[in-house]
Amino acid sequence: MTGISKLEGMPVMVSDEKEGHVQKVILTRDGRAVRGMVIRSGMQGMRWLDREQISMVGNVCVIANSSPGKLPKDADYHLFRVSDAEGERLGMVTDAIINEETMRVAALEISSGPLDDLIHGRWYATAYSVLPGEKTGHVTVFCDGRGVKQ
Repeated sequence: MTGISKLEGMPVMVSDEKEGHVQKVILTRDGRAVRGMVIRSGMQGMRWLDREQISMVGNVCVIANSSPGKLPKDADYHLFRVSDAEGERLGMVTDAIINEETMRVAALEISSGPLDDLIHGRWYATAYSVLPGEKTGHVTVFCDGRGVKQ
């Protein structure tokens, strides 16, 4: 398991050739899996590496089976605001923990704010749903705000 923020900056390799670096990882609109990666590569600018093109996510690089292609229009989609089932705002998504083999999301890392992060630390939500918007997804967690199911 690894956080998608740890993948940012990793080199992307396609048959012994470096294609660029991971700029950011994009999740599916329901927040349950990796959809793809935005790859930055010098003069070529930003390109798209679809989930099906990713052979392996390692500790030091991402290995793909084909070169990145054209960036989709909605490649800036991300999960953002987090609330509980009653609508009370709990914080925001700061990271997603994924299984490198299946590319599925195991948990979302939630920050309740800088002061809460210092006092209590960030917490993880595994029971959640996502209401997708145009550019961001609103996450509803089914717990008490510290990751404990009610």
